[in-house]
Amino acid sequence: MAVTRAQVRALLDPSGEDHSLVLLEGRTEVVPSARLTSEPYSGAVEIVSGRDLAATLPSDTPSEQDLDALASRLDTAITHLGA
Repeated sequence: MAVTRAQVRALLDPSGEDHSLVLLEGRTEVVPSARLTSEPYSGAVEIVSGRDLAATLPSDTPSEQDLDALASRLDTAITHLGA
């Protein structure tokens, strides 16, 4: 269930499409936010959107260490949810 650096990078991808980190059936996934209401994600818990996560960054270009720190914080948040 650990959030990975790659997932954080995908959340912060500036390609234009907003993504969200969700928890579904004990696993984390990064999915387009627009798909959260579709059948495959019924029951998923949205942890954070890429837009919201980007707003917490001090710069537009996070380092690899920043990505790791964000992944760790997201893991902690999920743990506090009781997952």
